[in-house]
Amino acid sequence: MPHWRTGWSVLGLLLMLAVLASALLPVTRQLTAMAISLTPEGDKLLHVAAFAGLMLWWGNVYRRTGVRLGVAAACLAFGVLIECAQWPADPDDASAWDVLADLVGLGLGVLLLRTPLADMLVRAEDWLGLRQTR
Repeated sequence: MPHWRTGWSVLGLLLMLAVLASALLPVTRQLTAMAISLTPEGDKLLHVAAFAGLMLWWGNVYRRTGVRLGVAAACLAFGVLIECAQWPADPDDASAWDVLADLVGLGLGVLLLRTPLADMLVRAEDWLGLRQTR
């Protein structure tokens, strides 16, 4: 379990803020549009990657299964809120398919938590010298 949970949580919130900014701010939306113009599925792949990353991050911060389930639900609610926030600016951009891609990303994140990536923050603490050896 990571010892520096507060710090990782703050960084996780900043990560979520970056996801929100990329979805809502005009400048980041233009950059995202350029990135997804490479493939028609690019937008959905970005959703999958972003939400897999969020699940992987928060699943490292909170290791208990029940808490991880709550984390997944909160991340899904975050995705729905992003789509709702996009609606006034561009109703065509808000999509239930995006929420489905978010859900796929969360599932991928859960699967990744069954790999050595489940200990990435603990390893980072060791590498950075943030863990106290007893």
